[in-house]
Amino acid sequence: MTPKSLSGAYRGAVRTPDFSDAQLLAALRSAGRELGEPLTNGACDGWQRGRDDAGSPALLIRRFGSWRAACEAAGLRANATRSTSRRWSEEDLAGVVAAYLASPGALGTFADYAAWARGRDGVPSGATLRQRGAWAEWRSRAGGL
Repeated sequence: MTPKSLSGAYRGAVRTPDFSDAQLLAALRSAGRELGEPLTNGACDGWQRGRDDAGSPALLIRRFGSWRAACEAAGLRANATRSTSRRWSEEDLAGVVAAYLASPGALGTFADYAAWARGRDGVPSGATLRQRGAWAEWRSRAGGL
């Protein structure tokens, strides 16, 4: 993407670039060539930061359904570990976000949630939550509890 086309690829304040499936898979193949296989979600996350031509692992998971499915679509081997993102039901996730929002000093931002979750056992990480939907959606769901 050129800088001019990139500016038009953002929607509102969310700043999520629009990538076609082909663009996402091409970037994933580049990561595989540079990082080697099997390609891990964590390694790819570090690789894609600061790049305007690669989607995050969370975006790949949302688009293709799982990390393994994204890697397979790109013709790459994925790491053998099982995703834990489905450990929590939708209701569980909304409940955790509600607990965070009710906690003393909560700012209500995704970054603050991620920091809060890092200090606790038994709650999904920010990355896991993001894989399952947008932060604004989770805050909205949590508000209804």
